Amino acid sequence: MKVFQHERELRTAGGLTVTDITEDVQAAVRESGIVDGIACVYSPHTTCCVRVNELEEGFLEDFTSLLRRLVPHDTYYAHDDWDRRTENICPEDMEIGNGHSHCMAMLLGTAGESVPVRDGELQLGTWQRVLFIELDRERDRRWLVQVVGS
Repeated sequence: MKVFQHERELRTAGGLTVTDITEDVQAAVRESGIVDGIACVYSPHTTCCVRVNELEEGFLEDFTSLLRRLVPHDTYYAHDDWDRRTENICPEDMEIGNGHSHCMAMLLGTAGESVPVRDGELQLGTWQRVLFIELDRERDRRWLVQVVGS
């Protein structure tokens, strides 16, 4: 059993942006030398996530529209109420609230995805891509790939 970990950085454009990281994840799988196993792709940030889905313009438009309807930016969030909030305070967040981003992330579930690896290749469906989704403003981010197998 082998374990390989790879970390990448990116600068997001902010505001519900989607970045296709599939080729970088596949490159990490190849670099790992693992032929059969699983690749876990993870975002260590609470206001972005990794998802597997189609990279198709109409779908992305529908997806962002849905999230904006479910979690509007211009409503009250206790997370952004500096008269109430006393923990996990980041000075740059005080300028621009991101309570909506945290709520979106919770709706989207876990911060990462696991993709089977067979014959050294990600076993994605025909149209599936590995997507890094930014739910907050423009930021420097990172994501990790851990490949486990033989």
